[in-house]
Amino acid sequence: MNPAHLVEMAARSVGHSEALMELALAWVAATRPYVSGTRGLARWAGLTSRMVRETVGPEGGHSGFKLLWTRTRGASSPTAEEREQMEIRFHSNTRTQGRSTSPKNLSTPISPLGDLALKEELEKIMEGNAPLSARIRERAQEVLVNGMKSLSRLTELSRLTETGQILTALDPGLDLWAETEADNAVKTAVVPLGRRAWHLAVLCGLEDVVLSVADIEVLTGLSKRGAQALLKRMTEANPALVGKVRQGRSIAYEIRWASNYRVTGDWYEEVSLRDEIRKARAARDREVQATSARRGTPAGYLAYRLSTASPKRDAYLEANPLPADADAPWRALVEAGDEMALYEYLKAQEAEAGPVPSTPKVLVEKTMERRPAQESLETAVVSKETLAAMRKRIVADSYR
Repeated sequence: MNPAHLVEMAARSVGHSEALMELALAWVAATRPYVSGTRGLARWAGLTSRMVRETVGPEGGHSGFKLLWTRTRGASSPTAEEREQMEIRFHSNTRTQGRSTSPKNLSTPISPLGDLALKEELEKIMEGNAPLSARIRERAQEVLVNGMKSLSRLTELSRLTETGQILTALDPGLDLWAETEADNAVKTAVVPLGRRAWHLAVLCGLEDVVLSVADIEVLTGLSKRGAQALLKRMTEANPALVGKVRQGRSIAYEIRWASNYRVTGDWYEEVSLRDEIRKARAARDREVQATSARRGTPAGYLAYRLSTASPKRDAYLEANPLPADADAPWRALVEAGDEMALYEYLKAQEAEAGPVPSTPKVLVEKTMERRPAQESLETAVVSKETLAAMRKRIVADSYR
């Protein structure tokens, strides 16, 4: 695990709520480089397949905010040889010279970053965007530096170490950070906080912090109303997470990330690290893949075209009507339009007919075996009248 990449992607997302989906996918690509495929990336990033396709860039290019580089967008096909997985990776600027978003000293792949180097490079990052850095007040700046310091120590994804537990809790695919889906019937053990809360938790390094609404605005890129809505949702989801703190005439909010979602926290519960939604999505994806594989066979494709599952069933039947001598069971199955019943019937017909031979030679041999034997010329009986007619034709032809 390269903690410098986590620091960089978090720093580059400061003040950009519109880059949240790219950040989630980049986080997955950095922490779990073995994940590939549109559905796989969608599950581990807590997104939908449509969101993934719209977020990643063109094949061989970068995404909108250049957090992702797309090796291949993948290809969908019922045939295994034609399928191709979507593959992406995090696009780091650490090797690019002269860019404001290039923390040049954050390229160490294993060692945690030094506190002084981290603070200096974070200041360089923020200096590259003067309007944004001018809006970040000292309190938010301190929270951001401490958050980056926490991320710089996350070198492994494991529940056996403290840093590994922090990285596990920041998994964007957990139920804790999920968005509510209209078709989601899964009852989770925790009330989801949402992706925007995950973004804020990443910027804070999952540390307990004190922030005002204005601080949350500038860190996440939300509007004032959006920041207030985020705090309201977090409070309703977990009353122990957010508390008001009066500082003179102003009001700030204490957000207890570490106390609630770190294993050593006072209010930590194991249920916060569950992923029932991700498992439910994986089960649905397996069903979709099984259906696609079945429809990729001749029997499965024909069953789909003739079933009510196909939106073009009527047009297909109109162009390809059933023959007049079609047997009654097949006609009844087509009228019912049950895809699985049609598929099972066709598979039974295929099993009865046997496998298709690899060469026509087998069919020719079988045809020759079934041909009725002809009588031998020696045993054939020819009438005298026939012989006389044959002799007459031969003699007549010889005089022409």
